[in-house]
Amino acid sequence: MLFSPLVNEGMLREETFEIRNGEQLELGIASVADLNAIIRIQEACYNGVAPWGRIAVNNELRNTKSSFFLMLYHNTFAVAFIGLSSRQNSLHVTNIATDPRYQKNGIASFLIERIIEIADQIEKEQITLEVRMSNEGAKRLYRNLGFQEVRVKPNYYHNNGEDALDMVYFINGMDGADDTNGR
Repeated sequence: MLFSPLVNEGMLREETFEIRNGEQLELGIASVADLNAIIRIQEACYNGVAPWGRIAVNNELRNTKSSFFLMLYHNTFAVAFIGLSSRQNSLHVTNIATDPRYQKNGIASFLIERIIEIADQIEKEQITLEVRMSNEGAKRLYRNLGFQEVRVKPNYYHNNGEDALDMVYFINGMDGADDTNGR
């Protein structure tokens, strides 16, 4: 391999997550073998349409020096993922989705908390994402996890022209101010 991957399994401090019924989900780093599962989860969440198509997801899965996906599996069945792209000082969430049958179990929070840990390990300063203005549940989740609103991006979503809310999480609690108290 010419380049080392951006992340590796050793960076995953918590490798399991218990859902409400007591069953365990296993956390892992996605590979190209997870392509169909990522498409399936997107289609289940987005009315049969995968916003990130096969070619885009495949390219991200293969580009391990600057992007990665974390997956949660119930036994060997993929139930959720979060996709990330590395930028100069940040990780950018490209997509996050949970199979509807597994939603409302805290899975998205768990995945984002793992990303915060990884961002700290690879010395990123922030995590960024966009969320649909109409997605009140997701905006509330991100705020509860410490994300801050940055700006509205007009007509961001190509399928319907909906605006997006740009949000950021500062890894060490820094938002440009002189804050030396950490998180």
